[in-house]
Amino acid sequence: MIRRFWDQAYLYHKGRSAAFEAEEFVLMQIGYPLITLIFYCLIATFSFNTSNLTNWVIGNAFLLCTNACIFGLGRVFVNERYCGRLRSIIASPCSKMSLILASGVFPALFAVCSSVCGLVVGSLVFGVDFSGVNMPLVVLAIIIAMISAASFGLFISVFGLMTDSMHLILNVVSYLLMIFTGAEFPVSHLPLAGQVIAQMMPLTKAIAAMDKLFEGDIKEFYVLIAAEILTGTVYALLTYFIFGFAERVARKNGKFDMF
Repeated sequence: MIRRFWDQAYLYHKGRSAAFEAEEFVLMQIGYPLITLIFYCLIATFSFNTSNLTNWVIGNAFLLCTNACIFGLGRVFVNERYCGRLRSIIASPCSKMSLILASGVFPALFAVCSSVCGLVVGSLVFGVDFSGVNMPLVVLAIIIAMISAASFGLFISVFGLMTDSMHLILNVVSYLLMIFTGAEFPVSHLPLAGQVIAQMMPLTKAIAAMDKLFEGDIKEFYVLIAAEILTGTVYALLTYFIFGFAERVARKNGKFDMF
């Protein structure tokens, strides 16, 4: 079963990336996001008049997943409609959970690679010191954060069945992640309503967990990582149930869109 799931994920990925050469794909998934990280860290240097950019490097390294998990996964069902596969997906009697999960496997892996590259570049360019940090826990935080972000991206993708304005939605969501995850400035600087929204977003707890790890607070790190796992699980379940609802509406109304 695991082998079949992996084959499904691999074939799905190949179908989406077949138009790109390997070099183009790597530059798109990693090169461009790294330039973005450097840009925002330089802004933080002058905006906050500081040379200690550890928090900004961590936050922006995690936000490198936006390209794969938000803009990549957010267009899943839009792309399926464009390629003519939406009919088969809706009409198929098999469970859709495997399709939903399979579509997020490779974006999550690419997001992990992007974040690792971001932390390495941040360490080299901005002098972030990882020498006293528990590296296995760093890897754990990155993997969980990227899975959570992938689940959120799949949740956003379902809205492609409900609106024809996905480009607007995806761009708005990308800026919401910048504002509410604590990547660019502390969540505590937000108004109360903003802090509540921040706790509902993916990556917020993972970024805070990484900050706690650098401070040596391992207990709080585990609490925040557990909260991030819960956030990702909630978004994965919401994706499954909302897609199920859209599927039933499509069968009842005889069309694949809810708009």
